[in-house]
Amino acid sequence: MKRYLYLCIQIIMITLIHSPAIGSERWGTGALMVVVERESSSVVVVDSLKHEILGRIADLGLLHHATVSFSHDARYAFLVSRDGWLNKLDLLTLKRVAQVRVGDSAIGLAVTQDNRFVAVSNYKPPVVKIVDAETLALVHTISADKEAEGKKVTSRTVGMVDAPGNLLIFSLMDADGIWVVDANKNDFPVVKKFWDIGRMPYDALLTPDGRYYIAGLYHSPHLAMLDTWKLDQIKKISLNDPLKKTPKMGVRKVPHLEGWAMGNSLLFTPVVGEERLTVYKFGDWELIKSVPLAGIPMFAMSGPDGRHIWVNFSGANNRFIQVIDALTLEVVKTLEIGDKVFHMGFTPKGKNIYISSYKENKVVVLDTRSFQKIKEIPVCNPSGIFSSVRAHIIGL
Repeated sequence: MKRYLYLCIQIIMITLIHSPAIGSERWGTGALMVVVERESSSVVVVDSLKHEILGRIADLGLLHHATVSFSHDARYAFLVSRDGWLNKLDLLTLKRVAQVRVGDSAIGLAVTQDNRFVAVSNYKPPVVKIVDAETLALVHTISADKEAEGKKVTSRTVGMVDAPGNLLIFSLMDADGIWVVDANKNDFPVVKKFWDIGRMPYDALLTPDGRYYIAGLYHSPHLAMLDTWKLDQIKKISLNDPLKKTPKMGVRKVPHLEGWAMGNSLLFTPVVGEERLTVYKFGDWELIKSVPLAGIPMFAMSGPDGRHIWVNFSGANNRFIQVIDALTLEVVKTLEIGDKVFHMGFTPKGKNIYISSYKENKVVVLDTRSFQKIKEIPVCNPSGIFSSVRAHIIGL
């Protein structure tokens, strides 16, 4: 631990020495990478055109599972910490311009389609908090609960996304539900409640076209899918492959669904506790293949062209990345990156991918065509990597 602390201090000092002075240099915000320094309560902002650190923003709260979304002009990054601090970061001045406590244990956030509000999902208290995106002033609280057998069941909230029509959609982890909120109205009414979707939703995604909200379920062998164009029912998509049976393994972390991948009109989804990726035909959701992997997948991510799916792992083999060809549905490359690969992020048009190695205090930059290493960027205990391109993607 002392060795890692010493290395982190060195990295911070090097960054301070070599980062451009604010005001002496200008940059756009369309190609920035915000990298979470998990143990330092800070983030570094990287220019992905030059692969250089622009600076560091500190004092942001407990950054285990920290999540970042962006204002639509990509000027501001909104970061929510695990201990419930919502931070507004100016990506031109590299300063925190506002901070507010939105819970005791926060887990995700979304910026509404009209760019006016930020919604934060919480484990504790079991609510969704909605704040003004300009000032971070609290404007509304949604309590997540369900009446069951004459008793009120409160629920942790997960899988928060912004959806077309200026809707917000989230899942109720302890009440097995999905709720839809109308953010066009001042009182943010819950306009749809779907129950019995499966046992314990733990996270969710919105497909890139904004049409389908898909929740992963910790204790059910299917996915729960809501068509946001119809908002009429939940469709259950089986995870079971009749041709391949793989053993369930101990789960240390569950896959994060915002890292599920689309490519070649297919949806690629990690399976909780299994060493495989399920592949579905987009639209009719037919399971067409399970791709065997080198470990339990955490994130499956595709670049902007959708040609390759990049997967990292929890537990054993967490030093590696595997790359699947979306055309052949085969693993075409296994790459050793560094101890504890936590996250990945693509540069705006997908020429490069950034990969964090938490234990080795570095972010590795690869060329996505040749798979060759371009650079290693020293970052203290890096975890989440968030491109400012997310400002323009529905559901992120």
